[in-house]
Amino acid sequence: MTTLNVMRWGDRGAAKTVVALHGITANGGAMTEPARVLAERGWQLIAPDMRGHGESTRADGDFSFDSLLADFKANVPTEPDVLIGHSFGGTLAQLGVLSGVFRPKALLLEDPVSYFADKATPKGMLDWDEANMPRDIEGLLKFNPGWSRRDAAWKVVSMQQIDFDDARAAFAGNAPWDLRPRAAEIAARQPTVWVLPEESRFVPPDDTERLKREVGERAVVVMPGVGHSIHRDATEAFVDIVEKLGAGTWFTS
Repeated sequence: MTTLNVMRWGDRGAAKTVVALHGITANGGAMTEPARVLAERGWQLIAPDMRGHGESTRADGDFSFDSLLADFKANVPTEPDVLIGHSFGGTLAQLGVLSGVFRPKALLLEDPVSYFADKATPKGMLDWDEANMPRDIEGLLKFNPGWSRRDAAWKVVSMQQIDFDDARAAFAGNAPWDLRPRAAEIAARQPTVWVLPEESRFVPPDDTERLKREVGERAVVVMPGVGHSIHRDATEAFVDIVEKLGAGTWFTS
């Protein structure tokens, strides 16, 4: 276990709390836009920097699932009103729920990485990012026109903070994994929504249809015109789902 850097938005005494787990190579600041909106609406959002990311330390260099989850257990509320997991954070959110580390009242999985068949695929993704990802605001906005300048600025910071060998140890080092067969089990533990772009490299069409069959149409939201970071590209729509999940009305409205 290591002490994580934790970012917070909103009043610590807020009636509703969100814990948000960022994706690989990112940091807690990746959640800045939905966090700002939710804070204005009376929520508290807590976003830890994963081990080896942001301003958190790499500790003993162990990036196993067990160590990453132990860090969260020791550093953030484990029974929030809503737990958000984006990308690799969605992997960890699912594992956290299945293991009992997290017991949220509701779960929001944003284009989660539920399946890798081998280590080569995640390693290749990170190798590409290391070689090609822009390191400046303007370059990132060209790649991601739906982002705000704050989003791009936080990504610039996270790219300065990350050691790609650490990222590979977490993303590829834990592979392979397959959480797809456990979707219904996850959804049975708390109200759960999967939010996906129309074209996802992590949840292809066949997997999307399988999800709809196993957890229900209302639990799977496919958004047009967005990329992998839906909370950045469609912040208001994303926050609407968070608030309705937190209020217990998403599945009844």
